[in-house]
Amino acid sequence: MNDGLRQRDGFTLVELLVVISIIAIIAGLVVPALLQGRGEAWKIQCTNNLKQVYPAATAYADKKYEFPRDKSVDEPLAHDSLNILLRSLQGRSLEPKLFKCPAGEASIAQVDEDDKFQLDEDTLDYSWTIVRRKPTGKAQVLSSDKYYKEYNDGDEHEGHEGMLQVLFTDSAVVSWEVEDPDLEGRIDEDTGLPVGLGR
Repeated sequence: MNDGLRQRDGFTLVELLVVISIIAIIAGLVVPALLQGRGEAWKIQCTNNLKQVYPAATAYADKKYEFPRDKSVDEPLAHDSLNILLRSLQGRSLEPKLFKCPAGEASIAQVDEDDKFQLDEDTLDYSWTIVRRKPTGKAQVLSSDKYYKEYNDGDEHEGHEGMLQVLFTDSAVVSWEVEDPDLEGRIDEDTGLPVGLGR
């Protein structure tokens, strides 16, 4: 047999390095696009969550003349107020997954044997209004997701990349850049949430 036609058993080191370099270049181009796409998908899902909670909340407010609010304290936590909605006729069809933002840190609340669930601080990614009456006239902030960097002991998680998804009383959901100077006075410095919301 001719030596020139002999089959090779493997790749040379140079060939392997070329293949690895090509894979690294492709990964460098594709991964950022995938991560950006994931972030956009999270924002859409978060908006969808807020918009599904909204009809139940407004139906409750039409009946009670105010949005669900724990009246036992001046500044109620969001989960205490939202549990009032969940126990009401208007909120009984809401599902546990609606209260977990896909960019958030909460776990999904578990449904018990009676097919009901109770939110707590570990199963809620959204803040909620603490106003006493259903607002009339100009739309006000009703809910938003949480901005974790401000109160999570240095954890790097920042929700939607420095952004809040904010639900208004007219059902609009708007993205707020947390560092936007135009939002000064509309975001509470201590909580990182829109003013007037409880976490």
